[in-house]
Amino acid sequence: MVQNEPGVIIGPIAMVFGFIIDFIFEIVHSFTIYHSLGLSIILLTIIVRTMMLPLGLKQQKSMMAMQKLAPEIAKIKKKYPEKDKDSQQKMNAEIQKLYADNKVNPLSGCLPLLIQMPMFFGLSFIMNQSYLYVSRLGNLYSQVSTYLINYMPHADYIRTMNEIAIPLTPQRMIDDGAINLTVISDVNRVINAFGSEQWQVIFDRMPTQYLQGLLNLIQDKNAIEIFFGMALTEASGLMWPGIMIPILAVASAVLTSYLTSKMSVATDDKAKAQQKMMMVVMPVMMGVMTIGLPAGVGIFWITSSVYQIGQQAVLNKKAGISILPKWINLPFLNKKEE
Repeated sequence: MVQNEPGVIIGPIAMVFGFIIDFIFEIVHSFTIYHSLGLSIILLTIIVRTMMLPLGLKQQKSMMAMQKLAPEIAKIKKKYPEKDKDSQQKMNAEIQKLYADNKVNPLSGCLPLLIQMPMFFGLSFIMNQSYLYVSRLGNLYSQVSTYLINYMPHADYIRTMNEIAIPLTPQRMIDDGAINLTVISDVNRVINAFGSEQWQVIFDRMPTQYLQGLLNLIQDKNAIEIFFGMALTEASGLMWPGIMIPILAVASAVLTSYLTSKMSVATDDKAKAQQKMMMVVMPVMMGVMTIGLPAGVGIFWITSSVYQIGQQAVLNKKAGISILPKWINLPFLNKKEE
């Protein structure tokens, strides 16, 4: 669909990360045009995760400290078997005092996720309208729009664009006159929503003598936007190869949840059940979300998860916590570092 303008919250976030990704993109593009947008997203994710590393380490230290306090917390909970309000308040007060005495903040683990979520939604908007933020891609879009306006006979151009653009444009935008098919910036918004079906209509109706020039521009555009066969600006969907994004998102989320669970010890059956539920819910949620979001957002999330997996595995190993299930015996991975 033709996209709306960003809101007052997402807009500034998208602007900041759009500036950063454009800077990274120019560096990547100087080495290769192919897969350049996907490689830029991966580099952006690695840079952001590295900048967040102190927070991540603080989170892991907090989890390790909470793991050491788990037996004490279990003892406190046994002191208050009653479920009345007064007993629960006393129990919570003792647990909070235990945390305070040991300088442990049980909420510190949420901070990295809270920081990532605005980035997640901001990047989603950037991928939906990447031509607005990646200047070289924006120039290509403008060249394509100019080419269509100038080289397709005007009557054919208006008829064709109305035929294929109107179904992709929200009715509100049509009623407000937000799309003018003779204005380059508006045409950019329209062709940003085109898939292979719409482009095929354009190719079929483009005068033969101008077709190759248009194909060359589209080839350059695709070289940037496509990452190993996946259009990063389009929803991953359930077809090959886009389906690999939700599959990898689920797999990386499962492994991240597994390694993270090694750091936290549930103190009662309820906590254990919640822990197991989160190990299922989070991966499923990420799989469902990445199906409908642009593939570029999935690349960001998968790269972030892989980074976290590596970080978590190293920290688990240093803490003497087995990285692998008990039935897999690889001493060099499970051995505690001296």
